Amino acid sequence: MTEDLLIRLDDHLLSWELFCFNFGEIVHLSWFQLKAIKVVEKCSGHLLAVVLMARALKRVQFDVSVWEHACYMLSLQHNKSQMVDRVLCNTLAFILGRCLDSAHECLKHCAFYMEREGRDKVDLIQEWIRHALIRKFDEGQKIVGDLVSAFLLESSENGSSVRIREEIREVSLNSLFLLQGGMGLTKTPRDEAWEEFFEIHLMNNKFFELPNTPNCPQLVKLFLQNNHFLRVIPPLFFQHMPMLQILDLSHTKIRLLPRSLYGLAQLQKLFLRSCKLFMVLPPEVGELHNLKVLDFEGTEIIRLPVEVGKLTNLTSLKMSFYGDTDDRWKDDRYYSSRIIPQNVVSNLLQLEELIIDVSPDDKRWNSNAKDIVEEVFQLDRLNTLQIYLPEVLLLNELWKNASSSSAAAAANISGMHFRFTVGSHMKRIISRVPLDVATKFGEQERYLKYVNGECFPIEIEKILGEATALFLDRRSTATSLSEFGTGTMKNLKCCVLAECDEIQAIVDTGVNRYLSLESLEYLNVYYMKNLKSMWKGKFQWGSLSCLKVLALYTCPQLTTIFTSNMIFSLRNLEELVVEDCPKIESLVVTDDPNATQQMVGFLKLKKISLLYMPRLVSIFNGLIASLNLEWMSLYDCPSLKTLYPEDVWSRNLRTITGEAKWWEELKWNDSKRLGPPNLDSIFVPIYWDKDLMTQLAEINVQHQARMQETEPSQ
Repeated sequence: MTEDLLIRLDDHLLSWELFCFNFGEIVHLSWFQLKAIKVVEKCSGHLLAVVLMARALKRVQFDVSVWEHACYMLSLQHNKSQMVDRVLCNTLAFILGRCLDSAHECLKHCAFYMEREGRDKVDLIQEWIRHALIRKFDEGQKIVGDLVSAFLLESSENGSSVRIREEIREVSLNSLFLLQGGMGLTKTPRDEAWEEFFEIHLMNNKFFELPNTPNCPQLVKLFLQNNHFLRVIPPLFFQHMPMLQILDLSHTKIRLLPRSLYGLAQLQKLFLRSCKLFMVLPPEVGELHNLKVLDFEGTEIIRLPVEVGKLTNLTSLKMSFYGDTDDRWKDDRYYSSRIIPQNVVSNLLQLEELIIDVSPDDKRWNSNAKDIVEEVFQLDRLNTLQIYLPEVLLLNELWKNASSSSAAAAANISGMHFRFTVGSHMKRIISRVPLDVATKFGEQERYLKYVNGECFPIEIEKILGEATALFLDRRSTATSLSEFGTGTMKNLKCCVLAECDEIQAIVDTGVNRYLSLESLEYLNVYYMKNLKSMWKGKFQWGSLSCLKVLALYTCPQLTTIFTSNMIFSLRNLEELVVEDCPKIESLVVTDDPNATQQMVGFLKLKKISLLYMPRLVSIFNGLIASLNLEWMSLYDCPSLKTLYPEDVWSRNLRTITGEAKWWEELKWNDSKRLGPPNLDSIFVPIYWDKDLMTQLAEINVQHQARMQETEPSQ
């Protein structure tokens, strides 16, 4: 008998031999034999199911509960499926229910997208990475090996190619997955349709009610997120979902969870992200003993029930709390003077990820924060921490606890993904920083947001030495980033500065000549009323050499962005935005006007936007600008009456925007190298009576289409 045995579904005599061969000789021991015979009987002569079950159970030989669960799954009946399909469907449901999420998603991807003749293994793994199913190539190799070993995939060509078995693909497509997400449904599928499936996708629809008591004996994953009309879940909705492991109710209008949910003994992941009306997490949540992920980030919970401390299998806990503590909640039975009860966090010893989002308006947190900081570093496995610290001194507690904890090696901040907001402040109704920028900042692995800081404590310098992102918000005393010390910001990739009124230069080498920001990729500056220049003092070669995006908004005193000696170092700059900076006359400032005309700079610059700049008379001051420029947007720059041909020399230029009258009156400066260009075909007018940002967004869509049309075929 070989690995490539042709399995004949009508041959029942092979079942026991096949199981023994795939499980191993240990099956003949009396304990195993009794269990194995029962499993083989339940497979009803389906030889592929026999092989799959033998290989799956071989991994958990001595776990009695898994063998019993296997028999239960194989016994499930279906209204529509024939016997052969039923057995294979139940077998796959059992196996996938025990798979890691990544392996499950990779197999599902194969079922839906893999060609029948198979796929090169390397190409397949790279495709999984592109679709964010896995992160690393080594992880993909292991998953392929595991799926082949489990008999779900088969390999050929000495292991360089794999394909999914056709029987598994057919059952997966027809019996395991109900995929009706994003179809605009106003009603959910009929009750009987719920019975057949292992995984149900009903997200992004428009229904406002669910069936009362659907019978889902093998349902493992249920996705209901982004159903914005869904407000109520029937009391017995989860009554007959004994195998449910993953439930996503994010971005719905639900206020309460039904009592039947707390009877889901197998539930491992519960998502309630951004359920804005969900304000009470009841004590019954402590009954979900197998829960590993609890995510109610973006909700408005009043407090965390002490019963969460019973969820000792939790590896990820993400929570947001309601910030209004006025008298209307004082008589509520769930109200407490503490947001998080003492010793709840420290009891969750399996935690790897902890996110605590608290409104700065909530005064309860001021007395709660110190206790939580002390508890955090009792968690040996913790590798991700997001927390708001109203006082800088609490950072010192973090350092002290990290160094003194028994978990110092595992929980050392230098090896941790952290997101710290430090400093007392009031929550804003409208933030001056655009949502997309705030979102990108929040995606960074190690960030520090420092608000209303008055001094430069050593704790801030220590954190900055490890941080990949800095958000300096309404800092009142710093005159430049250089004041944060010589050893800081070496890892900084993203920096956002907003309303730091005393900052006069981003970097001042007179204060700190060692600060070069050599790793910085994104720099966004907003509402800096005293900022005069990007760089003050001697510019060191290599500084800002990784910078990709520079955006400057509303800096009324700014006069100097680039000097001629900065140009060559900014070789990776791809996008430049300057808006509402009324004193800027040219992007490049030089003592010798002829010097820039002999230079080529900004070699990777693709996009430039210059808006509301009344004194701008020159863009690059004669510099030969990027040969890769694709987009140039100009609006309300009345003094810009002439351009150099070098400003628009790029052969990739596909879009120029501006007022129609400005374009008609534009003149071209004389150039020794280039003649006046004819760019009327790529000019797109902007109209003063329509919203500027809306117009630019629409033009950008057209621009992207043009760029795709001109890309060479692969």
